[in-house]
Amino acid sequence: MSARTPSNIAYIDGEPLEYKSDDTLLKFVDRHLGRGFVPTLCDAPQLEPYGACRVCSVEVAQAADGPRRVVASCHTPITPGVHIFTQSHKVQKLRRNILELVLSDHPPECLTCEINGNCELQTVAAKVGVRQIRYTGGKNHLDRKKDLSHPYMTSELSKCINCARCVRACDEIQGQFVLSMHGRGFESRIIKSFDTSFNDSTCVSCGACSQACPTSAISDVFQSKAIQATKKTRTICTYCGVGCNLEVSTKGSEILSIQAPADAEVNMAHTCLKGRYAFKFYNHRDRLRTPLIRYNGHFQEATWDEAYDHIAKNLQRIKDEHGGDAVGGISSARCTNEENYLMQKFIRVVFGTNNIDACARVCHSPTAWGMQKAFGTGAATNSVIDIQHTNCILVIGANPTEGHPVTGAKIKQRAMKGVPLIVIDPREMEIVKYAKHLLLIRPGTNVAMLDMFAFYILEAGLVDKEFIEKRCVNWAEFEHGVS
Repeated sequence: MSARTPSNIAYIDGEPLEYKSDDTLLKFVDRHLGRGFVPTLCDAPQLEPYGACRVCSVEVAQAADGPRRVVASCHTPITPGVHIFTQSHKVQKLRRNILELVLSDHPPECLTCEINGNCELQTVAAKVGVRQIRYTGGKNHLDRKKDLSHPYMTSELSKCINCARCVRACDEIQGQFVLSMHGRGFESRIIKSFDTSFNDSTCVSCGACSQACPTSAISDVFQSKAIQATKKTRTICTYCGVGCNLEVSTKGSEILSIQAPADAEVNMAHTCLKGRYAFKFYNHRDRLRTPLIRYNGHFQEATWDEAYDHIAKNLQRIKDEHGGDAVGGISSARCTNEENYLMQKFIRVVFGTNNIDACARVCHSPTAWGMQKAFGTGAATNSVIDIQHTNCILVIGANPTEGHPVTGAKIKQRAMKGVPLIVIDPREMEIVKYAKHLLLIRPGTNVAMLDMFAFYILEAGLVDKEFIEKRCVNWAEFEHGVS
């Protein structure tokens, strides 16, 4: 951290503290005093600042005793030497007034508060000291029916406070643009697609809107907003290779819901349909509950000790009779690195054979071979976060929005922010509509096309020869091959 100088110091309620160049007033306060010290409703850590509710209002001044003005802290950039007053009488009164107005148009019998006790609106109202509603109730909660058409999410917009967090989650996180705000005044409401039902909309069931909603106006069919869970476990999704973090809420042996942690660097409060909702298999009636051993062509239930003894005895028998090379192992890409390490160690050390394989060699063999030859390793050479720092994105031979939805959504977001996206593939996939350039090649012509790229790079003299000399081998051979 840089030394304290007047250029990077601001004041929170009179205390001088260091800030970062990209801080807003709210980010600055959150980092030093904890998130929630300044209450918010429309703000969420995974979303861009919006400034709709003004609950996060603070007073600011350029001097401790100078003239003050009220601003929304979530989207106001910090400036050197600014004094921020977070708990003045004026801002506390303003926050209470805002919450009273919001609550006047909220159903008083809302079960999110009464049963689940996990409602951000209720929490913020209590924090700012709202004790009674002084305004006549609106009509928002009188004429909005529940939408139960979706298999994973419910919509009860009588609870909606028009914070637009669901709209922004759909736009900024998933890039699906299913939800939007329609109408004005008391007629303002959230609609799906062209004002259809949830099920008839273009929703992809990522659940980002459900997780972002502070009042359960949009929620999922599981108990993600309930407080009945007795344990929350942080784990990693195994459906694809992105490595999304998940937070699994359980009570006893029952999974109540799965959420995506906001502090996860890989997915930051985002996951796909599979990661968030596809967990019912764990207690499905068809799932095996005990090991099965085949005797005389029929499976019989066994204990774990019996199963382990059976496996060990027969593997030892095969090794003794036919040698270690008669044994082979197939590991899983869905396992952790540690588990796969143990598996290959088991095969190589115990049996003395290199007969160990994995599905990655089959479905990714061309990719892994090419990267091994070019970079010395068949593994990825960069991280997902690099997408946020690139000036151009090239997608070739991949369908990221289907194969790796969270990464695909990040690519879509960058493309929508103006980063050129080039797609080269025989198919017109979803991500094509975000591309600046599309090349629909014939199947099997990838190598010829890439050789053409190399040829024109060489012909235009765009090669960094110093880089090539330091880092590449057999360059002359490659240059001759594409000339």
